[in-house]
Amino acid sequence: MTEKIFKSITEQIELLTSKGLDIIDEPDAAKKLSDFGYYEIINGYRETFRNNDKTYKDGTTFDDIFALYYFDSKVRSATMLALEHAESFLKQKLAYTLAEQHGLEFDSYISTDVFKKGDLLKYPNKKKNLYTARDIFFKEMRKIRDDDSHPIKHYREVHRNVPPWILVKKMSFGNLRYAISLLNSKDKKLLMRRVFKSDVHASLSDQELITLFSETIVMIHEYRNRAAHGSRMYNFFPDCSFTYLPLLHDYVNISRTSIKKKKYKSSGLNLLFASLGLWANHYPTEVFKINIKLAFDGYSKKWGDQVPLVLEEMQFPSDYCK
Repeated sequence: MTEKIFKSITEQIELLTSKGLDIIDEPDAAKKLSDFGYYEIINGYRETFRNNDKTYKDGTTFDDIFALYYFDSKVRSATMLALEHAESFLKQKLAYTLAEQHGLEFDSYISTDVFKKGDLLKYPNKKKNLYTARDIFFKEMRKIRDDDSHPIKHYREVHRNVPPWILVKKMSFGNLRYAISLLNSKDKKLLMRRVFKSDVHASLSDQELITLFSETIVMIHEYRNRAAHGSRMYNFFPDCSFTYLPLLHDYVNISRTSIKKKKYKSSGLNLLFASLGLWANHYPTEVFKINIKLAFDGYSKKWGDQVPLVLEEMQFPSDYCK
């Protein structure tokens, strides 16, 4: 392995110029490298501007790379805000379903009648009675029930119970994903009917709907974690993907053949928000659309000639910004 050697800001600038990058305002570039970091700006966004020999394309400036870095921060914010709406919607639909079907008592709706065992743990813990995915999930739910933050503590002490709509407030998205994956078939089917638009139900078989629902939740989790850690977002394509479904893929003009030939990936922000567009709640897609267009508007003021390439890298249609 090649050992990484510390480089001062001056040495970082010298390295960039040696590879053909134009730095028009050196003090400004130095401040940005100091404030935001070489790795975050350069390593995260340089590939768009480099030749095969890892030198920079003629005329590429530091400002070009930083503009893409800044644009991506806007994409990341738009994604996170939209997915927060999706998460809130899922939590409320789950809480309503649990309360309606199993009552308000914690031990009634967090029970073996409601949630399946799930996978066996690779490393079970006999001392803590942890053998299955459900055991882990129940442990996490009890931890939330016993939490001393508001309003959990208030409900536990005043009402002697923590109902579903209060419990879900403290759930992480990982907890929520566990809950939905372990939910019994009857309740999951009811939950999906509340999440998806009615015409989606009419168009898909039960298995297609289950697959789409599961894959959408996995995809949300991938992008939510990615956004939370400040990683590059605009052209990120996770390893997980959507199973080809005409109702979904036709909407974004991605054919089964193009996926097989690897011209397009069956993931990405465009496909994620197309899947969320099938939900009964329009806020996630509308919030994303509004904020992503604002990001493009800001970027195109000085870097309009770069927009078509960025759209292509994102797997967005070329007329998306029009």
